Amino acid sequence: MNEPADFIDQTGKNQIDVVSYDEGENSTHAKNRNVFALLMSRATYEGLARLQPERRPFVVTRAAYAGIQRYSTMWTGDSNSTWDSLALNVPMFTTLGLSGEPFVGSDVGGFIGRANGELLVRSYQIGFLAPFFRNHHAIDGYDQEPWRFGKYYEDIIRKYLKLRYQLLPFLYTTLEAAHRTGVPLFRPLMLNYQDDSNTYNLDDQFMIGDDLLVAPIVKPDLTSRLVYLPKGIWYDFWTNKKYDGDKMIRVDAPLETVPMFVRGGAVIPMGPEMRHVGERPFDPITFAIYPDEKGFASATLYEDDGNSLAYQSRGFRRTKLEVRHVAQAYVVKTSAPEGDYKPGARNFVFVIKPMATAKTVSVADEGRARAIEIRY
Repeated sequence: MNEPADFIDQTGKNQIDVVSYDEGENSTHAKNRNVFALLMSRATYEGLARLQPERRPFVVTRAAYAGIQRYSTMWTGDSNSTWDSLALNVPMFTTLGLSGEPFVGSDVGGFIGRANGELLVRSYQIGFLAPFFRNHHAIDGYDQEPWRFGKYYEDIIRKYLKLRYQLLPFLYTTLEAAHRTGVPLFRPLMLNYQDDSNTYNLDDQFMIGDDLLVAPIVKPDLTSRLVYLPKGIWYDFWTNKKYDGDKMIRVDAPLETVPMFVRGGAVIPMGPEMRHVGERPFDPITFAIYPDEKGFASATLYEDDGNSLAYQSRGFRRTKLEVRHVAQAYVVKTSAPEGDYKPGARNFVFVIKPMATAKTVSVADEGRARAIEIRY
């Protein structure tokens, strides 16, 4: 427990006489109750930093207070293995992000109760995009490992685990931006589309950064759903089908598919399949290009070593790219990377996703500004 709690006497009387050190002030519990979890996380963070000064501390908390993002990641507590609880994941993640805590997640499948194969799959279809991602259940509860309900469900879960690792360059870039700017990774649509009143009450769709819209299934026995697409061009992530936005559409959502759409004008950096971070280098990096109505797209790729504090002193690499439609080709311009981090020899692959006739172009990452032409 990292919050004041008493399972026997819930009036709080047993805690009235508690005195906290409080930087030498010896304050009563009345002053410190709300910041208890924040200060506990801070103490843990600072202790880890002293113990391993060359590494980034990693702390997980359930309770928190304003400013928790400085010290800890956060999960949403001991949730129930129910559809109602699953549906709450989206508004909880998005509102935590709006409150300043971007590194959030839940117990995939729920912590209390009994999930089934369908509920577990749909839970993974939200959780695989959350910064904090784990299947976690009470030790005396029912098993809910990915293989628990048979090969059919296991194979679908494996599909999304693989996709998470492929999307790590995109997710890491977006999370670094959250760290630097305060704008969360996991967003309500209204944050990106503040002039669109249709997004104000949507709590069953979400955005990952600026570019990826997701509409999960949060009720049982559904194989389709309505999805609102804001103004602009959108592409179905799975089929590359193009949609005009500013409208509601109905899409198929069989159990193996969570509806996902990429904003026209986006470039999604992706890595190779892997079973864990560090299994292999991120080589190649594939830039999946989704042009807008003018044939333009842009993105940034952020990289660092993932462990040390070197990123605080230019030990990072930030590469920007722009794509423009010129005659019968797309021209990709990459900037000279910012920062001193060296990822090693590798290839960049560029592909115009919505065009079946477009060539995929692969070039060596030479760490310099350059232009690449993709003809069709």
